[in-house]
Amino acid sequence: MLLRIILLLLLSASFLTDSATNRALLVGIGQYDTRQTGWSIIHGDNDVALLQPLLKKQGFNDIVTLVNEQATKAMIVAALTSLANRCEPGDMVYFHFSGHGQPIRDDNRDEEKSKKYDESIIPYDACRDSRKMGGKYVGQYHLIDDELCPLLEAIKNRLGSDGELFVAVDACFSKGIQKDEMSDVDPKLLRYVRGTNHAFTPPGRITVKKPKQFTPGAKLTVVTACKETERNIEYRAPSGKIYGSLSYYISVLLKTDADFNRWRQCFTEKSYRERGIFQSLQHPSIEVFP
Repeated sequence: MLLRIILLLLLSASFLTDSATNRALLVGIGQYDTRQTGWSIIHGDNDVALLQPLLKKQGFNDIVTLVNEQATKAMIVAALTSLANRCEPGDMVYFHFSGHGQPIRDDNRDEEKSKKYDESIIPYDACRDSRKMGGKYVGQYHLIDDELCPLLEAIKNRLGSDGELFVAVDACFSKGIQKDEMSDVDPKLLRYVRGTNHAFTPPGRITVKKPKQFTPGAKLTVVTACKETERNIEYRAPSGKIYGSLSYYISVLLKTDADFNRWRQCFTEKSYRERGIFQSLQHPSIEVFP
């Protein structure tokens, strides 16, 4: 009888392990509508095409992609909400954003006193400044960190203590290094900076509610292509194609495995330095939340 119970427990544990799913949401914008939004063309859409097949080879069987005009703010929020609803305890989840980034005024004062701006990622329909949309744009299509935090929290909560969420943001956020400091960068790549140091400070912006701290549970890792005081330069691969520097480095990791523990170690130990993918004045960052 005892042997039968042990066998049933082992079978149940095996079933729970097998039922866990690897899920991914990839967002990549390269072909911004420059006339409507003011944002320059970059190669975020290339990143999705690079990463999707590699994730599939590593066992991710729930992969959703939003590319260019599909990646409006509403569609990104909806995709993250849908992802949270699909998640089950024990799942491994990867969320990737490739596009522009911009600092935006911190209206709810949730940042440190020395900081006056939130970070934001730029969906397809977000404008670079308030002169767009007939002077009526006030940042409503920017996706700021205060809005992204509860979306990630919802996913984290669904994964349980055995699940994991890994987030990669291939964009730049805040004040950037000046061009005269980037003499070692390929001049052609200087055209492809993923964001601006021009902070968005429109009048009359609606204040976003302060986000709560992440609750303990599934491990959440967030890596970015650079620090908040730097700009993000794209990378020309040996094939000649241009990708985001962080995206290309993730693709290198994916060719070996999708082991988030090993990935964390690579970022913590700065193993990427050996690859020459990131520019010398660009420093990837990593944060881990239990």
